[in-house]
Amino acid sequence: MAHTKTSILRGLLFSSLLHLTLSHAGVFLEKGQALSLLKRHRRANKGFLEEMLKGNLERECLEEKCSYEEAFEALESIDQTDIFWSKYQVCQGLGMSRTILDACLEGNCALGLGQNYQGTISHTKSGIECQVWTSKYPHIPKFNATIYPNLIENYCRNPDNNSEGPWCYTRDPTVERETCPIPVCGEDRTTVPFTPPAVEPASVEPCEPEKGMLYTAKCLPWNSEKAKEVLHGKDIDPEVELQENYCRNPDRDDEGVWCVTDEPPYFDYCDLHYCDSFLEDDNQESEGISGRSTTPKEFKTFFDEKTFGSGEADCGSRPLFEKKKITDKSERELLDSYTGRVVGGDDAEEGSSPWQVMLYKKSPQELLCGASLISDSWILTAAHCLLYPPWDKNLSTNDILVRIGKHVRAKYEKNKEKIALLDKIIIHPKYNWKENMDRDIALMHLKRPISFSDFIHPVCLPTKE
Repeated sequence: MAHTKTSILRGLLFSSLLHLTLSHAGVFLEKGQALSLLKRHRRANKGFLEEMLKGNLERECLEEKCSYEEAFEALESIDQTDIFWSKYQVCQGLGMSRTILDACLEGNCALGLGQNYQGTISHTKSGIECQVWTSKYPHIPKFNATIYPNLIENYCRNPDNNSEGPWCYTRDPTVERETCPIPVCGEDRTTVPFTPPAVEPASVEPCEPEKGMLYTAKCLPWNSEKAKEVLHGKDIDPEVELQENYCRNPDRDDEGVWCVTDEPPYFDYCDLHYCDSFLEDDNQESEGISGRSTTPKEFKTFFDEKTFGSGEADCGSRPLFEKKKITDKSERELLDSYTGRVVGGDDAEEGSSPWQVMLYKKSPQELLCGASLISDSWILTAAHCLLYPPWDKNLSTNDILVRIGKHVRAKYEKNKEKIALLDKIIIHPKYNWKENMDRDIALMHLKRPISFSDFIHPVCLPTKE
């Protein structure tokens, strides 16, 4: 009996082994089949598999957590995906409610460091208007809007992960950048408090009539030797009494009253509040522009040649054109530019602007600005070319190289251009770089007088009229 049971067990074991041997393929699944068992089945929409539908941000990234690839599938744009993904990483990782998540992704409020913010706030915490990101005035931006596509208009952003949140460059030349008060998602506060400066009451100080001709303030005495030197050659109004060292306006200077000082430029304007006055009507009919003005028929020199240098009496007459009674080919284009905008244009002829000056920085050598030759000793330029602190610009005579008579910017023009040095720079004493760039003008004195040529000749300065 025992032998029979043993035989039966052996037979069953043999049958099992034989079955396994003949059907081994059914025990181990193929790799693809095995992975399909581990794959997460996504919800179907409208009876179709989700994978067969076009990407959708609502379905892919809001109803469930998504990857960068899934976001790109929905947006089909690298730039748009990058912008969305920078917000999504901030918003999704905080495990917030759907309401706050939606507000965060819309970008009108800030979370964390505010990289998600895409709103249109364009003022700083102190109320200063923001500078456009692509502008270089008044500050040169360190972030390129091409590399950072969310730097739009002048809206507050946070391209450098500033710990205080979104910020901007400001329109105030004295304040380079400042953070912005951005609403925080889900909270009743802003990233930084909004603290605009208190509005100062309007000035009630008395104004000075007659351009300050009656004002008295202390400077150097008018009967001093320095005052006599400054007044020499000026058209002085005999009705103005030059008493003691009081501020006066003896030459009817449009800038107002001034006085003599003991330091260059040996005069200064007095800081007064002037009364408003109406423009004078001389009953003169305005004349249309008929051409480029040169030396008038009855021309009177205004400056003293000892201090101004030579060239004023012959200014504006170009050696290769007016002096030879030749009209340059670009003259018509120049006249057209008075009444409309010239697009394109042609290269100017050589010698057509013999007063043109190029200012170069010595080290590293780079073009700074243009300027105009007004005599053999003086050059006129814009003050911001020499002094503009927001651009770290405060140049001295030792920093600048002057190139006169150039036609082609990129090469040295032998026998045509001349290179000169400076020994004095005079910036208008009331140049206002902090607010409105008023009186943006400066004079530069050449170390040695320049010799005139066919390609070097001074331009005329306008008269007061």
